[in-house]
Amino acid sequence: MGTSETDINQLLDNSGQLKLRAPLNIFIGGQILDRGITIANLIGFYYGRNPPRFQQDTVLQHSRMYGFRPKEDLAVTRFYTTKEIYNVMMKIHEFDAGLRKAFEQGGQDQGVVFIQQDLRNEIIPCSPNKLLLSKTTTLRPYKRMLPVGFQTGYKTYISQIVEKIDRAIGESGKKDGVAFLIRLDNAKKIIRTIAKTFDDNTGPSWDVKAFLASMEYLSRHTDSDYQGHVWCIVKRGRNMSRIRPGSDRYEDAPDTPAGEKGELRIAKQVATDIPALLLLLQNGEEEKGWRGTPFWWPVLVAPKNTKTVVFTSESLSEQDETEY
Repeated sequence: MGTSETDINQLLDNSGQLKLRAPLNIFIGGQILDRGITIANLIGFYYGRNPPRFQQDTVLQHSRMYGFRPKEDLAVTRFYTTKEIYNVMMKIHEFDAGLRKAFEQGGQDQGVVFIQQDLRNEIIPCSPNKLLLSKTTTLRPYKRMLPVGFQTGYKTYISQIVEKIDRAIGESGKKDGVAFLIRLDNAKKIIRTIAKTFDDNTGPSWDVKAFLASMEYLSRHTDSDYQGHVWCIVKRGRNMSRIRPGSDRYEDAPDTPAGEKGELRIAKQVATDIPALLLLLQNGEEEKGWRGTPFWWPVLVAPKNTKTVVFTSESLSEQDETEY
């Protein structure tokens, strides 16, 4: 049943806020709550709006749920949602932060690069209003891209593939922890092969398409003599957990061990004009949450000289633009 303007006005006080008639109040609603009303001192939120496609302008209108409130209340403010919605909101933050930084650095003159992948698997410029938020990746200097929350296949199915990758990498003759150049085509073959060792039916799936397209863009769009190449850094014998110890969060930093010789530090030293690809061979022990078989965990590090780039592997022009 619809709600008239008169009905709504009866719920508001002189300042336009909802009348709070009790010390504790719980509000349940849809459009009226997410767009039409701001509630002061609200410190708990359950957000479950999960449309097939997210558009940033609509989601940002819902962000009034974050406030307003006194700063002192932030310590006890809690926001609950699903991991999928949380990931989309993280992308909103990255997108907004990237645009803000670009403007602060004169991006209104140089422009932020918006790219999409066309049907021929080539990367072409696109209009910002065609971006599909749920498929968006923001690239910036030293941005890391990696699969998180995934699960491997079983030993019977992936052990030979893992060994094949190990042999291919071993043919370079480079020691672990030493950066060396590989051709972009070879790097893409390695990533596609690694993707075959992951179980897409268990845990969040890895957006391999975005990973490959971003690596290609960062490798080819440079004036460096190393154009079309990627720095590669290999580490074996890693034993990271799938879930961070003492938490319910997926491990998202397999590349940052302590010490000056950590591979992320090495990657930042060499990745000036082209990206660095970290290939980390994990032991995959069952007690660490895996399936008792080694696997490769890739991490892509954007180069230092990366301009802010908003990449989408799927644009609104490829789908019905109806907002759900």
